[in-house]
Amino acid sequence: MAIKRKPHHDLAAVQARFAQVEALEITRSAVEGARALGYSLEDIVEAVQALEPGDFIKSETAHNPPNSKVWHDTYNMPWDRRWLYLKFAGETLIDVTLTSFKEVGND
Repeated sequence: MAIKRKPHHDLAAVQARFAQVEALEITRSAVEGARALGYSLEDIVEAVQALEPGDFIKSETAHNPPNSKVWHDTYNMPWDRRWLYLKFAGETLIDVTLTSFKEVGND
């Protein structure tokens, strides 16, 4: 698994792609994580739009199953009096999906 300290996907492009509920590419796990925190799909869009470059933590290749072409960009952000953990995964911007939306430390 490769790790790098800069995002694989351009944040502004990700935010443009996730600007409307109808355009969300999101896993069931991420939806369930958001709902467990009391958030709607509209809230997810707002949170993604509020991400800042300084919220970025790391980018790493997929490890289960291993795939050196799929990169996971991880962000921790302060939002709504919580720290949220968001992870976007994809090989290219076209296939980027929000795979995690949960409170930091809630694994």
